[in-house]
Amino acid sequence: MFDYLRYVKIFLRKMKLKLSLILVCGAVSICALSACGPTKEEKAQKMAADYLNGMLYHSDSYEPLQTKVDSSFAALSSDKEAIEQTFNMLKLINLTYEYAAKIESAEESMEIWYPDGYSSRHSKGQYRRAKEDRDNYQHLLDKTKDRIRKQFDKIKKRQSDLDEGAFDGWKVYHRYKSLNGSGTVSLSREFIFFCDEQFNVTSAYLKDDYDIIVKIMTAISTSEDTAEMIEKIRDEIY
Repeated sequence: MFDYLRYVKIFLRKMKLKLSLILVCGAVSICALSACGPTKEEKAQKMAADYLNGMLYHSDSYEPLQTKVDSSFAALSSDKEAIEQTFNMLKLINLTYEYAAKIESAEESMEIWYPDGYSSRHSKGQYRRAKEDRDNYQHLLDKTKDRIRKQFDKIKKRQSDLDEGAFDGWKVYHRYKSLNGSGTVSLSREFIFFCDEQFNVTSAYLKDDYDIIVKIMTAISTSEDTAEMIEKIRDEIY
């Protein structure tokens, strides 16, 4: 006689075994797809540590504090060429302030030594030297302003050449601490890295420097000419 109850028990045991195998295989697959490989943050952390190892005074004191990974898209603020051009622009702008200050100082000397009917040879010589300084710095200022205009046009052209919005890798924020040169104080610093899809470094900047560059790039991209750009930069930075 057919034992129906025994058949049901055997069937259930087989189904339970199949279900266990399915769950095990599923767990193995999930491990293979995720936990068994390094995460983006882990890859970014290794990239940062490798990069900084050759820069630090005391690499053995290096301690990572925070690492964040974001997608990077083509834009002025992520383009190495545009960033380098903007750094050069900042140097030129700083020069204009230096030359303007020296011109003002020379003109003050000219007022002091301005010759009259009682001027001595010494005072006349002082006036002449101050005027030569003023004219020399004015020439340098004019040349620097011309270089700024050319640099402005280069960055504008670079912006138009970019395929803005296209994915181009990763932007990594990394904060760490390490000992200073004398090995007496542990300092915290922040870096911004740009990497390709495999987390190879394409460019790296101190965060404070990079933040200034982004402000200048914003001024450049929203200005029609260098006069408007410099006014915006003066309001944002100086």
